[in-house]
Amino acid sequence: MSLRMPEAAGAHPRGVQFYPTLSCNYRCDFCFNRGLGEASDISPHDFLSLIHILKGIGVESIDILGGEPTLHPALPEFASIINENNLSAVISTNGSNIRTLRRISEAHAGGANIKIGVSVNGNNSEALNDFITDCKPYVKSVAAKKTFPVPEAAAKYVGLSGINYYLIFRDAISKDDLRETMPFFEYYEILNELKRERNGVDGVYCAGFLPDMEVYPELEGVRCPAGTTKAAVLPNGDVYPCNLFFRHRQFRLGNIFTDDFEVIWSNPVLDYFRVFHSNKCLRKRCGLFNRCRGGCPAVAYAVVGKLDAQEPRCL
Repeated sequence: MSLRMPEAAGAHPRGVQFYPTLSCNYRCDFCFNRGLGEASDISPHDFLSLIHILKGIGVESIDILGGEPTLHPALPEFASIINENNLSAVISTNGSNIRTLRRISEAHAGGANIKIGVSVNGNNSEALNDFITDCKPYVKSVAAKKTFPVPEAAAKYVGLSGINYYLIFRDAISKDDLRETMPFFEYYEILNELKRERNGVDGVYCAGFLPDMEVYPELEGVRCPAGTTKAAVLPNGDVYPCNLFFRHRQFRLGNIFTDDFEVIWSNPVLDYFRVFHSNKCLRKRCGLFNRCRGGCPAVAYAVVGKLDAQEPRCL
């Protein structure tokens, strides 16, 4: 029996968000992974199998998230496996394990396949500062009201030669989080001002707001990247539309180790994300309204309980 794919969906995601571990040594108040619970770390054997599966279905890149990835003892080995299979990866870290970060950076110095992104939101020790200065990883921080617009710890890296800085639009997984978030149009204005003033600045936000169709033409006519250009995988192989749905079991699509990927990628749960009808935002006078897709469905579901609810951060 052949499975029909919705027209907006490709045969596979271009990128995958992967958590090798759910363990973390920090408790950041802005973390979108709060309350995920516990799970066993992926084994090196299963990781190698995962990479072979992802490469086989045509995935190009992997975002290594968590949890704190450097808490997995095999992370340097994982980076080498990714590189050897000609995939690319960005390892997102809180910067607490400098020895591991230096080991990975030195092993892949000058290469385009393995990059490190360090979150700097007030935790820049002297060792972390030295690592950033020496190895030039991506530097990123979360845009929030109390650190508006850029945390002091990260400000000195913005525009620094050789360093790419990313300002992240803060996610919300509960109504309480909304106290520190801002409307997307405010964040976007701040981001563009930074980009005008400094070199090497960019933003990180859900393409459910403004999709980059020059880089991802597959996003034409879809609600957001979930189930079109990306998927997310937990350490045990469970697959979800994106990592913000990990806490909602009803969005589990299957398991990449035990289920055929064509079946996973044809799950009707993904149909909502693959069709864009209209922007339902109530701020019709917003300067971004005609370009915006309406925000992040995962945040709407986490805060309001409905995928098609008004984007809570823009209320």
